[in-house]
Amino acid sequence: MPKGNKKTNEKKEDLEKFAKELQGSDSDEDAVVIEQPTVVEPNPPRSENSNKKIELTQAEKDLLRTELEKTEEEIGTLKQVLSARQKHAADLKRKLGLTPLTELSQDLNRSLKTVTETEAFQKTAEVAAATSDTVKEKWNDMRNSSLFKSFESKLGTAYNSAKMAASTSIDHLAGAARAPSQSGTPVAEEAKPIS
Repeated sequence: MPKGNKKTNEKKEDLEKFAKELQGSDSDEDAVVIEQPTVVEPNPPRSENSNKKIELTQAEKDLLRTELEKTEEEIGTLKQVLSARQKHAADLKRKLGLTPLTELSQDLNRSLKTVTETEAFQKTAEVAAATSDTVKEKWNDMRNSSLFKSFESKLGTAYNSAKMAASTSIDHLAGAARAPSQSGTPVAEEAKPIS
């Protein structure tokens, strides 16, 4: 066998082996896990080679590039499909008359309904209603008490007295303001020419 064919066959075998390893890494059911004890070195010596990446053969690099191109192509296709589906959904919403505002109000209504149906909300509403009834009863009891009625009548009397006093004071002030102007104000003498 010629020397070139042997190298080509070895590369093909390496590629096939690498491809099988890649395919095997996707399927966990066929994988066999062999646990090996881990040995930790206290302080491994640093060398120039420890910082370098593992070198891949040219065939492995080519295979990885091909896989990367396929994956990027699939991503592009999926983006196009997603964009087309989003446009289609927007057209359907437009035809149905659904605007972002109506969608928002529908979402809020759904959320509000969900909240009001919770047990905690219903218990809170019951407590609030009971509290409201209690406050109304206490207020009515207080308004019907003799002390409140006495206070109310005294407050009404004081208000009426203050109102009458203010009205009387305003009348006196208005009368006082009118009196001097009606009694006659000195009329300015006619201006005489200066000779």
